[in-house]
Amino acid sequence: MKQIMALLLMFLLLSPAVLSAAEIPGAEGMVIKADRMDHDTASDLLTATGKVEMTWQGLTMTADQATFDRHNRMLVATGNVIMTKGGDTMRGDRLIMDTETGRSEMENGHIFMSQGNFRADGAQIARLGDDQYALHRGEFTTCDAEVPSWKFGATDFDVTVEEYATGSNVVFYVKNVPVFYFPYLILPVKRERQSGFLFPSFGNSTKRGTFIDIPFYWAISPSQEATFNLDLQTKRGVGLGADYRYLRSRTSTGSAGGYIIYDTNQEKVRGQLVQSHREQLPDNLSLISNINLTSDETYLRDYSNKSGDYNRQYYDSRLVATKAWDHWLTAAQAIYTQDFTTGSNAGTLQRLPELLAYGVRQPLPYLPLQLDLDLRATHYYRENGTQGQRAILTPQLVGNQALFGGRLNARLSAGAQLRAYNVEDATPTTEEQALVAVPELNAELASSFSRTLDGNLLGFKLLRHELTPSVAYRYVVDRDQQQYPLFDQNDRILHQNLIYLSLASHLGGRLEDESGGAHYRHLQTLRLKQGYSLSGDRPDLLDLVPDDQRPWSNLTLESETWLHTRFRLLADAGYNHYDNRFTSTALGGDYNDGRGNSIGLSYRWADQQVEYLEGRVTTTLLRPVYLSYIQRYSFDRKDFLEQELDLEYRHQCWSIFASYQERLGNRSVTVNVNLAGLFTSSGSRTSSLGRQESTR
Repeated sequence: MKQIMALLLMFLLLSPAVLSAAEIPGAEGMVIKADRMDHDTASDLLTATGKVEMTWQGLTMTADQATFDRHNRMLVATGNVIMTKGGDTMRGDRLIMDTETGRSEMENGHIFMSQGNFRADGAQIARLGDDQYALHRGEFTTCDAEVPSWKFGATDFDVTVEEYATGSNVVFYVKNVPVFYFPYLILPVKRERQSGFLFPSFGNSTKRGTFIDIPFYWAISPSQEATFNLDLQTKRGVGLGADYRYLRSRTSTGSAGGYIIYDTNQEKVRGQLVQSHREQLPDNLSLISNINLTSDETYLRDYSNKSGDYNRQYYDSRLVATKAWDHWLTAAQAIYTQDFTTGSNAGTLQRLPELLAYGVRQPLPYLPLQLDLDLRATHYYRENGTQGQRAILTPQLVGNQALFGGRLNARLSAGAQLRAYNVEDATPTTEEQALVAVPELNAELASSFSRTLDGNLLGFKLLRHELTPSVAYRYVVDRDQQQYPLFDQNDRILHQNLIYLSLASHLGGRLEDESGGAHYRHLQTLRLKQGYSLSGDRPDLLDLVPDDQRPWSNLTLESETWLHTRFRLLADAGYNHYDNRFTSTALGGDYNDGRGNSIGLSYRWADQQVEYLEGRVTTTLLRPVYLSYIQRYSFDRKDFLEQELDLEYRHQCWSIFASYQERLGNRSVTVNVNLAGLFTSSGSRTSSLGRQESTR
């Protein structure tokens, strides 16, 4: 009996261990759970079957069966193999893995990465590193559906997350329908912004013909990025564009870009250069630069997609440095103007440089007056025509006084505009060196009457109505200034002897919320104004023709009404009571709900000058379709000045943007497709060149 027991004990010691519903450590930091586990002590091989679960280094693996070689750290798992780490998952039929290096191979595998919604399948998927994969007979997409809206399939794919996917014999599918074939393809695969080609935009234009724009995005650093464009146009040629953006700090940011093309239609090189920079320096010093240059006066009309650029009359480029002191604000600037209306910029005045100083109003000792002082010194330059230097000093004494216990407020100011000239290339009738003074006097009396209404009116607990009548007087000495150069409007200060009457009405109210908190809301402002000329060159600066027999200026009305916190109405009008007719009208209204829906309509009419209607609407109510429309219609031309319709359809893993634009002499259609996770994931924007681009 003792011999039999000894033989049984020896058999159990020499045979593999048998564990049922066990949990044992597989290696350092690894825990293995299963319904049954066997341990071959001779080979140090663990075999687990039934609901196998292994955890190590933040990774969890489940399978029907697994074998782990504790000596070589090799794992072989079969049957419903699933590996998860964080929000990422890799699953398949059979897994071979080196648990020490992380290298593995999965048969009939599938990868899912939560960030970026990246999904890949393959007959064999090899994990070569933390973010490196090789797929044989594989495909990938960022769509959720069982039959994805789009996918790329290839014989072989090498994928490096946060970098690129390279593939051979690549086919692009829409649903399961093959659309494009590429012998070799490189695609950006990144969960954050990444360098790589963006999806091309293409379309057709009256002026440019059929075109395709191929953009390349370069994520230089966390604070720098750039976009380069290859622009192919059947009617104009091949263009190259660049747009660089940077953020050096919260107080230093800017961009620079350009576009160049050899225009085969005009047989010359055309282009644009733009730049912008803002810098806030210590000691209240700031720098601003803006450069806007085009090769010719019609470039924007032919190439810019930015609304309003097609009829721009001029471009300003400037460099400005400002410094704030305790009682002064000083600035130095250089301004270069490109005039698109003259055909040549040789006669355009440039301000290179200009110095400015604005004094903060200071009280005078022993007097109820304050001193206001402004200084502007400019060097005017141009290739052809009068040029030179001009300095303008504007001292002014200002006094404010409350009368009759505050019921009446009086304001009086007296000063002069002092101008000094040093002129070159002057005309025979223009003085080369001169000093001129134009004194002026301003006075105003204003009062205020208000009434508060209690009760629940229009939902308001209180309504406050205020009337502010005022009378103002302005006198500018009559001074002959024809012998001085004419650089800008400051060189011709008109003689005025004017009285202005004004009446303003303000309506507002107080609202209370359910918690008892109160807030105030502006409802309406109305302002009537009219002037009477005792003498002078012009009754009103808005009148084009002086008329001494009609001393009254136009009666003007300005109105702003808030029907709701998001709904505003505007109305301006000018009325000539001598002819009993309106001379100008501007009506408009806009609504914005703060959730992407807005609408606006405005009408403008000026006597014998312009009459047009402008409308715009943006809506997200048709989601996943997003719509934006703007139009300007000229009644005097009986045609549209501009209209643009933008439509974007946003899917979970892709979007398509289409734009129709119509301007005088040009119609264009543009289409752009974005694939989430590959080309763009954050919509579109307008670059510094006024071109529509994709962003990441």
